[in-house]
Amino acid sequence: MIEGMGFQTRSLTDILESMKKTSAGIQGILGGIGAVSLLVAALGITNTMIMSIYERTREIGVMKVLGAKLFDIKKLFLFEAAMIGLLGGLVGLMISYGGSVLINHIAGKMMGEFAMDNKISIIPIWLAGGALIFSAMVGIISGYYPANRAMKLSALEAIKTE
Repeated sequence: MIEGMGFQTRSLTDILESMKKTSAGIQGILGGIGAVSLLVAALGITNTMIMSIYERTREIGVMKVLGAKLFDIKKLFLFEAAMIGLLGGLVGLMISYGGSVLINHIAGKMMGEFAMDNKISIIPIWLAGGALIFSAMVGIISGYYPANRAMKLSALEAIKTE
């Protein structure tokens, strides 16, 4: 009714809706960046594991000749891929915690006495644990194809390879 009279109105609800839209846009952009990073990391792990198979072809052949089970060879490469993913997750988590501390420090200085002990950036322990489990799973999924490839190598051909 007031707007119909030619006046402008604002309420906290309007501001809140605007902030929600902005936040959703930022989350979408960050989600897209995260998805591309995940894809690049998965391809990097797969590439690393394939190169590891090429470099250790003779070793795989020796393991097969000595009687190693195919599943054991597969487990070895999947474990390696999981460790690569987990170490990448640990590095990412350390960077995240460092960024969080930096944000809280800068925000604390900007807010002065109003800051008290409030923190802007908080990373809960369950989120950190979930991120580590997720990064290990990405490693396992990325290493699945190379592990199968290592498992299918011919023992005699592998030993002949230089």
